[in-house]
Amino acid sequence: MMFVDESGDPGYPKDGKWHRWRGSTHFARVGVVIHGWKWRAWNGRLMQFKRNRGLTWDAEIRASDIRKGRGAFVGWDKDRRDFFLEDLAELIGLARDITLLGVSIDKRSVDTTKKDRLVKPQIRSLELLLERYNLFLGDQKDKSGIVVLDATKEENDDNLRYFQSFLLAHSRRLRPLHIVEGTFFAKSHTSNLIQIADVCTNLFYREMSRGGGGRPYRHIYPRFWRRNRRVKGYGIREWP
Repeated sequence: MMFVDESGDPGYPKDGKWHRWRGSTHFARVGVVIHGWKWRAWNGRLMQFKRNRGLTWDAEIRASDIRKGRGAFVGWDKDRRDFFLEDLAELIGLARDITLLGVSIDKRSVDTTKKDRLVKPQIRSLELLLERYNLFLGDQKDKSGIVVLDATKEENDDNLRYFQSFLLAHSRRLRPLHIVEGTFFAKSHTSNLIQIADVCTNLFYREMSRGGGGRPYRHIYPRFWRRNRRVKGYGIREWP
C-alpha cells in the first residue's frame, strides 16, 4: 500500500517573473509504502505515540499545524511542537516496515510550452511517483500494490483517478504492471498513514526547495528506497 500526499502549489507566474512570484518554486509528492500485513501494527504504534504525547488517538497530525500551533497543537509552545515533529520523524526513520518514495519538481526549470502532462506538476509528479512505485514493487516478493491519495477536491480526485488509469493502460514505463488499477482516496483525519505522508512530504518539500528539512528530514532520509545503494533516481526523483 502506498499512501500519498503533496506539498507546494501547482501554479506558475503569468509573467514568467519568478523573483516576484509569491507561490512555491517547487512541487513535491511523497509515497509512504507499507505492506498490508504490517499496517495494523504500525497504525497501533502511531496511535500510542499520540497518546504518550498528550493527543487523543484520533487527533489529526498535519505538518502545517505542528509548525503553526493550529488544530491538535493549539496551545503548544514552539519548543514542544518542534520536539514532537523531530520525535515523530525519528519514529518514522526507525520503522523498517516503511519505505518512502519522493518526487520533487523545480517548476522554474519546466518548459511550459509542452503539453499539460509535462507542465502541470500535480500530473507529472504522480506519473513519476507511479513509475518509482511500480519499479519498487517489481523487486518485492508480493508484487502487487495499491495507491491511496489524500482526498482533496472531488473534481481533482476524479481527474487524478482517470489519469492513473490512463497511465496504467498506456505507459511503457509501467511494464510489467504491478499497480492495481484505480486510485483510492482517504480523508487525512481518518487515515494515520495519510497523516504520516503529510509530514514526510512537508519535510521532503522543505529540503528539496530550500534545504530546510533540518534534523527531522535527516531522520526520515534512511527510509527512502535504495537500489544498488543508490537513492537518486529510485527513492528520490528530481525533475526536470
